Amino acid sequence: MSDPLEQRLKALMQQAGEQNDAHEDERLDRVLHQAHLRGGLLDLLTLFARWGWVVSEGGARGVRHARPVRRVNPTSPGPCDPPAE
Repeated sequence: MSDPLEQRLKALMQQAGEQNDAHEDERLDRVLHQAHLRGGLLDLLTLFARWGWVVSEGGARGVRHARPVRRVNPTSPGPCDPPAE
């Protein structure tokens, strides 16, 4: 898989008229490798942050619905309440 950033950097280095030797190629590879690692790490952190937010929101909503809530209207008798006399 080719990276457009890598291709563009190599093209710019060739256009500058510099003589590409093995040392410069190794240096470019190290710089690009570090950039890819940092970009990948940022993507992973973003993914886990979003995943954590989704899980926490789902958990918070699930806890609210874990127990049934009985809403009793004090003016009307419930099905189990005896009629008031």
